[in-house]
Amino acid sequence: MKIVFLTSNYPPEAIAGTEQVVTALARELRALGGEIAAITSSDVVHFGQDLGREEFEGVAVFRLWKKLGEWDHDGFVRPRLLGLLRERLQELRPDLVHVHSFAALGAGCLRVCRELGIPVVLSFHDLWVVCARYFRLPPAGFVCPSGTDRTPCIGCIDHALHAGPAAITGLLAARDEALRAEVALAGACIAPSEAAARFVREGLPYAGQIHVVPHGLLRPVPMTHRSAPPRAGEVLRIGTFGGLVAEKGVLELVLAVAGLPCELHLAGKFGDPEFAAAVRAQAAQQGTVLHERGRYGPADRHPARDLHLAVFPSKCQETYGLVVDEALAHGVPAVVSDHGALAERRSSPGVVVTPLSQLASVLHDLARSPTALAELRAAVPASMPSIAASAAFHLELYRSLLRRPS
Repeated sequence: MKIVFLTSNYPPEAIAGTEQVVTALARELRALGGEIAAITSSDVVHFGQDLGREEFEGVAVFRLWKKLGEWDHDGFVRPRLLGLLRERLQELRPDLVHVHSFAALGAGCLRVCRELGIPVVLSFHDLWVVCARYFRLPPAGFVCPSGTDRTPCIGCIDHALHAGPAAITGLLAARDEALRAEVALAGACIAPSEAAARFVREGLPYAGQIHVVPHGLLRPVPMTHRSAPPRAGEVLRIGTFGGLVAEKGVLELVLAVAGLPCELHLAGKFGDPEFAAAVRAQAAQQGTVLHERGRYGPADRHPARDLHLAVFPSKCQETYGLVVDEALAHGVPAVVSDHGALAERRSSPGVVVTPLSQLASVLHDLARSPTALAELRAAVPASMPSIAASAAFHLELYRSLLRRPS
């Protein structure tokens, strides 16, 4: 079976959560006999070349560069890119297209597939179809609406575009119409969590079936890589890993451990030097010992191996939470915020879900009670769901679409 993945970016340029999931899924599908190619875009502005051809982990990657005027703030329909997409699909002639994100290429991608007679599976890795900011995390002073109400969105979007309420109202209405039409063209829809599916069902809205398929662990973790429990008298190591940005609650974590006799470990790349400076200054001011690991990759020692407790206090309406799986797979209990899909972790052994307002209290209680922390650690499961199970589901879903009468 020949499958084309449609994404907004692809490694090695980008290695954020969606890219990690997509490349892991491609790896598993290839192991099951699938032939995978990817059509993607870039964060690099067009430099005179429309198309780049690359390869990553055995997958042919076709990269379409956007010109100035083809980015989110300039609109959501990009005819030139749609033409390039059509040409690539006519060249590749896939059996099926799996759209993981069409935000970078704009509305119309699924319509192109339909016109070419190619079945489409659509995954909701983020909330772009219901939120122009992707993660329903508005600036201070704005509150996200429920359902299809876009009234609060007008001021939120105008805060960035400064186009005026009347213009924003029209743009949001046109965007909604275009994206509803796009989603309706999918042969099957997938979300990684009930929260992500609910946002689409209620916010688009969408009445069709959405298969909830957790990503699972993207790479197996040997038992020898599980973190050791804290020894008697050992300083407690609390930490987080992944993207070190304000939206992930990193500063809230620093504030929450104030006064605790612990080390705070941060692993990953800071997205903003000013934010990094603020985090370091706050840690120094309150006397927290701060260890920064920096960026890490699949071949490096995983940062969870050096933690006693992992904390993910995201302020985003998360659609999954890969880092939680990684912590648990390394035997590390986790404390997470109650935003988006993270709230669903209440049923996960070894995980504590808390509102951010109670984060400090939860961490202080765990840090001061070795028994409570040991019980939380003991509840961590010995094995985790994996991307291999997800890939098997995907492959059967692809086959079912191809068996449908045209």
